Amino acid sequence: MRSWTWDPLRREFVSGGATGELRLADSWFVGDGRVRAFERHRRRFSKAALELGCTDADSTDFCSALIDLIPRSGEWFPRVEVLGDDEPALGFRLRPVPSRTDELDVWIPPFSDPRQHPKTKGPDIGRLGELRTRAHEEHRCDEVLLVDEHGFAVESATSSLLWWEDETLCVPHPELAQLPGVTTSLIQDEARRRSIRIEYRRVRPSDLLRHEVWLVNALHGIRRIRAFSGQLNCECARATKKFWEWKAWLAVQMTLV
Repeated sequence: MRSWTWDPLRREFVSGGATGELRLADSWFVGDGRVRAFERHRRRFSKAALELGCTDADSTDFCSALIDLIPRSGEWFPRVEVLGDDEPALGFRLRPVPSRTDELDVWIPPFSDPRQHPKTKGPDIGRLGELRTRAHEEHRCDEVLLVDEHGFAVESATSSLLWWEDETLCVPHPELAQLPGVTTSLIQDEARRRSIRIEYRRVRPSDLLRHEVWLVNALHGIRRIRAFSGQLNCECARATKKFWEWKAWLAVQMTLV
């Protein structure tokens, strides 16, 4: 992994990672220089970075320099970030891509969402990473479903939650504390374009069992939840033709940056 830090005086990235507490992060999958919805990722990151006082995050210089660091060959999973407290610094990490999958098993912990900043990607990454390690080691699961204090499903540790009720695409209610996911926004926009009905709902994990349930993010695209473990121990509905059609559609949304 290589790291760079933004130099606001030289208006360029310099080799070496910034230090300090992770305040903000955004990441995306790169395949031969192609990224899905890069502009949406850029806007989400720059908006949050501006709130932390990193005005350069929205500058043309920063965006151009960031794009120059994205490789034009191979598969990667880079991350742009804000670190530090008093004088937060902008950074960029070029990471190899992890294994990508189509389906997964999900652990439902016996406690509510532990995040302290549920609407900001970054500050809780370490905490969520520990939860995913526990899910893997203790329950042989790949992910963790986060539920709020009332027992409503919100999202997973790394992905947005979607599910289908017949031909209706269902999304967790916007009043639930969740990240503004880029991939889920793409899918919802395409559903509207296809005149597919979208419903925003509050559901408990047990309500999801008879439905096709997806977890979606920039790295994996769309994954189907195969089974739950923990508070529930059961398999979910099998993948339908719809699952493979949407995965194929999402795969062609990659464009050169």
